[in-house]
Amino acid sequence: MPRIPMQPLLAITITLLVLVGSLWVIDPSGGFFSLFPGALAKESYQYASKPMGWNGPAGQCVVCHNLEKGDSYRVGPNLWGIVGAPKGGSKGFGYSHALATAGGVWTEQDLDRYLSNPTQFLPGTSKTISGLNSQERTKIIAFLAKLKD
Repeated sequence: MPRIPMQPLLAITITLLVLVGSLWVIDPSGGFFSLFPGALAKESYQYASKPMGWNGPAGQCVVCHNLEKGDSYRVGPNLWGIVGAPKGGSKGFGYSHALATAGGVWTEQDLDRYLSNPTQFLPGTSKTISGLNSQERTKIIAFLAKLKD
């Protein structure tokens, strides 16, 4: 009787089990098995709890930034106390060279120009944002100005 090597069959079997297992998970809302629950998840399952500012003017900022005092970084630095803070001054965050060497402090006018067109205000920045009109920027900056002791 010919001997079939077990290692390739075992590797194929494990790979299939991992792939199939990653597609089928328990849906937290109903307890039933569902396919690709991430695509079907309701808003309440995107975060363990809604981040501070989620329902406010800075709702789109919380995707990348924390707004609570002392919280950790996300993709971007924490924005607590940003108005009046040194540009590129949050310790431990990996700023782009342009922002790390910009100097000065964030004023409301600087934030407005930065949020209007980051690469025009500070060439070489890694900030990408678009589509904010002047009214939205004004509301966001007024909200950020309140985040201080």
